[in-house]
Amino acid sequence: MRFPNRIILSAMLMLPGTPLFAADSSVTKVITAQSDADKIARMLQEIEQLKNVNQQVMRKIQLLEKELASTLPQQEKAPVVTPSTPTQPTQVNRVANSKKKAVKVKKTPEASRSVTDLEREVHTAFNQTFSLELGFEYAHFDQSQLVLNGFLALDAIFLGDISIDEIEADIFKTSVVGRWGFSDKIQLSLDVPYIYRETTARSGGAELGSRLITEASIDDSNLGDISLGMSYHLVAETKDWPDIVLNVSVTAPTGKEPYGIDSITDPDGDNTNLQIPDELPTGSGVWSLSTGLSFLTTTDPAIIFANIAYTHYFAEDFSDLGSTPGAANEPGEVKLGDSIQIGLGIAFAINERTSYSMSFTQRFFDEAEVTPKGGRTQTVIGSDTSVGTFDVGVTYALTDRLSLVTNLGLGLTNDSSDYKFGFRLPYRF
Repeated sequence: MRFPNRIILSAMLMLPGTPLFAADSSVTKVITAQSDADKIARMLQEIEQLKNVNQQVMRKIQLLEKELASTLPQQEKAPVVTPSTPTQPTQVNRVANSKKKAVKVKKTPEASRSVTDLEREVHTAFNQTFSLELGFEYAHFDQSQLVLNGFLALDAIFLGDISIDEIEADIFKTSVVGRWGFSDKIQLSLDVPYIYRETTARSGGAELGSRLITEASIDDSNLGDISLGMSYHLVAETKDWPDIVLNVSVTAPTGKEPYGIDSITDPDGDNTNLQIPDELPTGSGVWSLSTGLSFLTTTDPAIIFANIAYTHYFAEDFSDLGSTPGAANEPGEVKLGDSIQIGLGIAFAINERTSYSMSFTQRFFDEAEVTPKGGRTQTVIGSDTSVGTFDVGVTYALTDRLSLVTNLGLGLTNDSSDYKFGFRLPYRF
């Protein structure tokens, strides 16, 4: 009897232990398990690579946030055009915009607080509406000079007067600084200082003797020169360009001027070599205009900053330029020498609240000129000075709004102070 092939096949499937298709199923399971293991290994490797570059990615996010913050106001004002029939590219753009907004929300407060404090001290931060700063600074000067008034006889014997002068000066300055951020590009500042000065002069050579030294001290205090400044954000930091800010300031002669102050000869003795002023000035006596550029760039984990500035002093007429007590007034015009300042520094954010910085500043002054009334212009010898300082500072955030900024400056030239120390307490409203 012949059976159809369909009946024979059904009977074979119903028999137990029939190995039909068994080999194919086991091979498929082995291949699937092996592919899953390779996939898991590949995913673990990618996760490990992402962990290794996490710090670089976070720094890039911070840089993109700064660029987005500088360009977002213009984008928000631009009109949004919605087509009647959205297409696939439009949906892709909407997804991209939503991702940009998500990046803006994703902040890193631990890094941004230290970086913001650093930028505010060495550069200019435009993200604050108003801040008030109280500062204190102490500077110490100590200069000595040997003055010879006579001539040499036989190339070895000096005939004349010898004066050994030493001057110590201490300057205490208290300042109140207000800063207003009107937009993300413009900031105004007002600096009001109050200065206390104390000067001690010592002079030897009285009565033709080198052992007799006399000393006199004088102190004075008054309002200093008030400054009004403006900062404009020219270029936001990108991958190829640093952050660039234009600074302009005007200083008014509100302090006590240094002209027309009488010199007193040894008020407590008879040493004609010792001369001290009757009063101490607290200002320059003239108007000045300063302009310059400041630069800042972030290179993980450091912040590099630099600045260059030029200051012009306007000529001013004074009713008395003399220093002789009881003499008639000597009116004239004073033109202080203009100055150029350059600076370079580096700063580091240690943690969420602490940062420190190091910087070098050099300032060059041109010669000053004095023109007596009815006379010709005279150059003040020795007025072309150079002031160089090396500064180190630490910034610590006391609270979310109040910070402590300390600074120690070391003088590098004869015309700069020996050292200066100061601290400031900026409070952000």
